[in-house]
Amino acid sequence: MPVFDPAALTHVERYRLSIGTVVPRPIAWITTCEIDGQVNLAPFSFFTGVCASPLTIVVSIAEREPIKDTLRNLQRSGEAVVHLVPPGALAAMSASSAEFSPGLSEITELGLDVVPSLAVRPPRLALADIALECQLASTTAVGEAGRGTSLVLLTVVRVHVADSVADADGFPDPHRLRTVARLGGSSYLDATQWDVVDVPRAKPPIGKGVRG
Repeated sequence: MPVFDPAALTHVERYRLSIGTVVPRPIAWITTCEIDGQVNLAPFSFFTGVCASPLTIVVSIAEREPIKDTLRNLQRSGEAVVHLVPPGALAAMSASSAEFSPGLSEITELGLDVVPSLAVRPPRLALADIALECQLASTTAVGEAGRGTSLVLLTVVRVHVADSVADADGFPDPHRLRTVARLGGSSYLDATQWDVVDVPRAKPPIGKGVRG
């Protein structure tokens, strides 16, 4: 079994190891607004939930020069919409990660439709089964200068769940919801290949308490 000391690896090797071990990862497909109102769209796969009260998610955005459009827009306006990538949108999601020429919107160039959000300025993608309208809570710099990342905490202020993936109460149904997930290298988990298994929560043996 290979064993790695991350401190002995190059930056590229550490990145390869990190994206290949923490899998699968949901993809935050984020819309933000430029200062002129143009909509920016970009995907980020270091993304997860961190708190329920208030409902909070975190997205990791790598340091770049110039600064990534998404991070710049968030720092200026404090608003974004985070979408999960639905089946059939893998190609569009991947294409939206490319560097587009100044003045061009990924939304327009990729032929995607958007609809107005309810509580924030950036619109949401019409094709998304799950859309989280968010306000910026904080950003924290992590890692080496020039090779680090910004941990972006976002407070969720509205959650949109498509009827096609909702249960009887309107909440996401794990047996219906399918999202594209990031693996290592250039690999992804296709949203149609998930096998959902229900496992009852384990209970402690009778007569024995749970120590914490």
